[in-house]
Amino acid sequence: MPKKKVIFLDFDGVLNTERHQLALRLGGWRRQDEYGPLFDPEAVENLRAVLSAVPEALIVVNSSWKLEGMDWILELWSARDLPGKVYGVTPDYVPDLLNIDLDDYDNIVMLAGKGNEVKQWIAEHAPGGCHYVIFDDMPDFLPEQEEHLIRTDPYVGITAENAAAAIQILTE
Repeated sequence: MPKKKVIFLDFDGVLNTERHQLALRLGGWRRQDEYGPLFDPEAVENLRAVLSAVPEALIVVNSSWKLEGMDWILELWSARDLPGKVYGVTPDYVPDLLNIDLDDYDNIVMLAGKGNEVKQWIAEHAPGGCHYVIFDDMPDFLPEQEEHLIRTDPYVGITAENAAAAIQILTE
């Protein structure tokens, strides 16, 4: 059985870009809808390119926007005609701060919230492993996830180069 292909997707700094928000503000256009800040069309098209090349890829939201709930995210996806299929969201990770020895590197890694959320999602939904990429503008991931992390510039979000790197990772 082929392994799942998963895109762990943050929104702010990835699809919601500083460049697009600035252009909307300077142009006097509306910057948000009932779901929040409008996404950058160029970043969305670059995500669409990944999904066109790897149509079986599942999107798992790893963004604070997930706190609105899966139904809300699916409504957002449909209302904005965004590409691909949202399969789920990562679980919330809460480290046990009272029992972390900050002198122990392994314990400090425990603080990598989003990285641990991805790790937990994979353990629960793809226990045999999966091919995955992480689109995020923050470095909040585990060392073993670095080769899967495509760190975006929050000003421009997902670029064509980021999309090409994601396609390569997902199809190896």
